[in-house]
Amino acid sequence: MGYRPFIISLFVFITAFMVFSANIGGLSIYSLDEAKNSECAREMLERGDFIVPTFNYELRTDKPPMHYYFMITAYKLFGVNEFSARFFSSVFGALTVLITFLFAHRYLGKKEAFLSFIVLISSIHLSIQFHMAVPDPYLIFWINAALFSFYVGFKEKKVFFIYLFYVFMGLGVLTKGPVAVVLPAGIIFFYLIFTKNLNTANLRFLRPLSGLVLLLIISLPWYIAVYLKTDGKWVQEFIFKHNIHRFSQPMEGHGGVFFVTFLFVFVGMLPFSVFILQAIRRAWKDRKNDFMLFLMIFAGIYTLFFALSKTKLPNYTVPIYPALGIILGYYLSRIHDSKFYSVLGSTFVYILISIGGVAGLYFGIKNEPAISDLSYLSFWFVFLIFGGILALLFFMKRNYTMAVLSLSAFSVFTGFIFFYKAFPPVDKRNPVMQMLPLIEKDKPVVYYRNFNPAFVFYLERHIRPVEKNEIKKFLSSEEKVYILTRKRYLKDFSGIENAVVLKVVKDLFESKVSALVSNRREK
Repeated sequence: MGYRPFIISLFVFITAFMVFSANIGGLSIYSLDEAKNSECAREMLERGDFIVPTFNYELRTDKPPMHYYFMITAYKLFGVNEFSARFFSSVFGALTVLITFLFAHRYLGKKEAFLSFIVLISSIHLSIQFHMAVPDPYLIFWINAALFSFYVGFKEKKVFFIYLFYVFMGLGVLTKGPVAVVLPAGIIFFYLIFTKNLNTANLRFLRPLSGLVLLLIISLPWYIAVYLKTDGKWVQEFIFKHNIHRFSQPMEGHGGVFFVTFLFVFVGMLPFSVFILQAIRRAWKDRKNDFMLFLMIFAGIYTLFFALSKTKLPNYTVPIYPALGIILGYYLSRIHDSKFYSVLGSTFVYILISIGGVAGLYFGIKNEPAISDLSYLSFWFVFLIFGGILALLFFMKRNYTMAVLSLSAFSVFTGFIFFYKAFPPVDKRNPVMQMLPLIEKDKPVVYYRNFNPAFVFYLERHIRPVEKNEIKKFLSSEEKVYILTRKRYLKDFSGIENAVVLKVVKDLFESKVSALVSNRREK
């Protein structure tokens, strides 16, 4: 790589990192997934046990350990805090954008690569994903690195990249399990069928046996170790509950109709997904370009898999965003060839979506009791509308470059506004941030029936459960003690003379209501 390409690549990485790391240390670890993953990594570091994941010092079987290891590394570098928990998520986000840029540049050219980069950093949903202390940012990178490596190795007959394909899948298995093998393998199978390359010679070139051995060398030792240390419990629950059951049955209320998965992708890739139909049509028209066909198969098979899954979440299909980003970038590089009114129509649709989004946010916040007075924050998102209107004006003048840049710039700017201005006031209203100041340091804290898991991360200790018949005795302590619970269980505290409800706060955007009970009133 020469000096100029290196500088361009560095620019892509740094820009993406700035977008994906905006205020990662200024927002609380509050959501259930972030809280459990961040705390699990902290407990592994505290216990010095890098095999068995625990949350609240009890076995956690949700995910393998790769993202915990990166969080632990950040904790050692920067201390245990919000910034550390999310730091490597942002790094992997920037790396994902970088390899997408390099991949598009290798097979399409500079213009298409730059536009693919623009599409990805403009997605506020993608930015949110790479802001979160969860395994998805790591999986997104491994999946794309694996499939990009396969394509380079297969097309250019470079065995090194074929082995990289297996290495990245192995790391994916250590991040989120079998999905990191099943989906890439399925995508490659259909790619070989559609391109009429499914034959013995090509299969032999893919080195399946030695590749599988390499994959197992990377991933299997930890699975064996955790199997032995937990008497098989971790492996059994992870495979059957968090993989097979999650695919066959809706979990935690995250179900939905078949087409909701496609809606997730469309909304997640805004603003440029308003051109998705034209982009797919263009890619299909140019499907003789093997590269475009590969990207369509990648995006199509991956999306279809999760459309068929009974558990549906917006983050499941984010690994296809780089492929869709290139498809959209390819279209945008040729947008001047599109039907003029089709481009204007799509841009007008985006303006309507943006207006609807601002209105939806306004009424959504207004109807959330804990933050109803913050509904004015929704007006920060009018910048999306301004971006759409400006793009429409530029498109009408056939200034396609400025139109695309307008959509991107206003979307990226709105993302920064969201993380630095719009969301922090909302974040401060969550029950954990409201109740933590009321809990005196080193005083006993337990929970009754259910509680918000973020308390464990911030209190950095085991919060043990108490039964109904233990409440009275616990609250009889001479020192101040606290019980975390939910509003619906406060009836079980009636009749206990020294039980004092210190605070009741509804969990943001959820039906649960957190409650903090003590044995003495705050002065």
